Amino acid sequence: MQWLLSPVAILAGMLMVVQSACNGMLEKVIDRPVMVGVISLGTGISTLLAVGIVLGQLGLPANGKALEAPWWAWLGGVCGAMALLSQPIAVPRLGAAMYVGLFVTASTVLSVIFDHFAWLGLSQHPAGIGRVLGCALMVIGIGLVSLF
Repeated sequence: MQWLLSPVAILAGMLMVVQSACNGMLEKVIDRPVMVGVISLGTGISTLLAVGIVLGQLGLPANGKALEAPWWAWLGGVCGAMALLSQPIAVPRLGAAMYVGLFVTASTVLSVIFDHFAWLGLSQHPAGIGRVLGCALMVIGIGLVSLF
């Protein structure tokens, strides 16, 4: 069943490249990285609101379950905003391949660490030799992308 979610992750990864290029171009035109982030988040929030209305998914549950979340669970938007802000700053200077390569490699390495230790409520997935080797190959790959 999990393999059915792979196309969702692949599409999201592809859209990250498009988003980076869009935000990089907008930064070249308006020369205001924070404003680019605001515009990008604004259109993103508008999209989420429209989808939420259509699917009836807006609002917190009435049973108070939201209050059971740990304090750090509410910081995902801050992390997303910082990641988003990095796009108009870095993409015009590094290029999409280098930026996305660094982004994905860093995300994968940290994900393997978080999975191994089951940090922040994730299920534990041991960092076996295959995962560690995969991360090492990604680091080598981004090194090659940066050289050529």
